Amino acid sequence: MATKKNTQKTERVPQTRDESSVERLYLELRERAMRYDFRPGSRINEQALGREFGISRPPLREALNRLVAEGFLDFVMNKGFFRKAISVEELFNLYQVRIALERRAVYLAVTHASDEEIQSLEDYWKGIMAKGESMDVADLLLADEEFHRRLTELSHNREICQFLEQVTRRIHVARHIDLEQSDWNAQAFDAHFQLVQLIRQRKTTEALNALSEHIDLSLKRAVQITKEMVAKFFLQDQGWDSSQPASPSTAPALNKKPAAKAA
Repeated sequence: MATKKNTQKTERVPQTRDESSVERLYLELRERAMRYDFRPGSRINEQALGREFGISRPPLREALNRLVAEGFLDFVMNKGFFRKAISVEELFNLYQVRIALERRAVYLAVTHASDEEIQSLEDYWKGIMAKGESMDVADLLLADEEFHRRLTELSHNREICQFLEQVTRRIHVARHIDLEQSDWNAQAFDAHFQLVQLIRQRKTTEALNALSEHIDLSLKRAVQITKEMVAKFFLQDQGWDSSQPASPSTAPALNKKPAAKAA
């Protein structure tokens, strides 16, 4: 008598995407975009990135699309992703957005921040001032960004904080060049400390004016900063040192639309 074979149907378990690995990929690519490791106007080599990170195309494209949404990359149909070209207008506009967001944050901070929160910001900046002379430009920039991040948090408005964080990342390299080319230390140390004191005293108008004057220094230099960024990346691509002049006929144009390149 034949025995009935007992077969058990196994259900296929769908593979879940590792969200943490996608997030790590996005953060790494964002860091590279912030530092302009992807040259302005250059095409992103998706195949090379896929091999480097050992990741398939869908999660890679998800990370790249997030960078498009945040303003770091452009996407051209049938051509791919490109690092945004350096634009005078864009940099100028970003500084204006920064002023608008931080002015609102300061206005809210005057009315919403507690004395303890203001004291914490003051203590942080005093610590930076105490060791400022021994800090290099990169460390000073990070300290300045952290000051403005904590300043914005005094507003108790999460949306302002998130939008300002995006702007800060997009002007990171421009701010680095600004600090290199200007007598930033003494001005910024005093301006930051004065601003905290005005917030503590709940002097809204004076605090807003102090903030605008502080950021306007960089805003007024936006065009020159952009030109210096273009020159910097052009010289790096040519393998020249800063003492060698760039040829006007071969220097890259500002805000040039990306051309198709082989992956």
